[in-house]
Amino acid sequence: MSDKELTTKKYWEAYYKNSHVNKQHILTVCSYYSPIWEIFISNSEVSKSLIEIGGFPGRYLAYLANRYNIEPTCLDYNSDLTQIEGSFMEMDVQHYHIIKEDFIKFKPKLKYDYVMSNGFIEHFKNYDDILDLHVKYMSENGRLLVMIPNMKGYIQFYKYLVDYKNLKIHNLKCMKLKVFEDFAERHNLSILHLGYYGGFPLGIHQKINFLQKIIYKLHRLVFKYFANDKLKKYPSKYFSSAIVGVFEKQ
Repeated sequence: MSDKELTTKKYWEAYYKNSHVNKQHILTVCSYYSPIWEIFISNSEVSKSLIEIGGFPGRYLAYLANRYNIEPTCLDYNSDLTQIEGSFMEMDVQHYHIIKEDFIKFKPKLKYDYVMSNGFIEHFKNYDDILDLHVKYMSENGRLLVMIPNMKGYIQFYKYLVDYKNLKIHNLKCMKLKVFEDFAERHNLSILHLGYYGGFPLGIHQKINFLQKIIYKLHRLVFKYFANDKLKKYPSKYFSSAIVGVFEKQ
């Protein structure tokens, strides 16, 4: 593990130990981002290539490959290939590639029409350097999609109360639009989309005590049944769960 990483390989292998290979689960999780996919993927019928950085367990790749008839590549250092292969099988994707390498050390041999990473750069202290490495994978006129969780604003307060272990493995410094605006300027990339996305992130990644359960249930009541529908229409930097950027080489 590098001293610039906030997580370890061991952490991620344990995190995804339980199988995420289920077609309905893949469809439910991935279709939530349908408006973003429509911006990211062009409607060209020409065969295209797609790589996901930190792609384990492969559900987004499998979904996009099936939906847009794109040949996918998963780059991830996770040693368990069964979930990635299972995701492709569930979505009836026959042709795919898996690169089992450390993204920081790996030198790409190919360029791709579409490059994406989801929940990746925020686990590094040097997030700007990690972002910059993504550009090496982009072909001429290629597109890049970066999605990261938003844990600032009121979300940070909520996470501090009930999900602190998860909060502290994320670098909140990268969770602002200015980081991505500067990134686009550094590499002369057009910004096709940049903004906050989604409802309030209620998920908890640790065991919680009685008081924390009350806090969680109150938030669940307010956001799931009242506020989240409005947040999906009018995203907020204080309450929405993600930051999404789509970029294109000029």
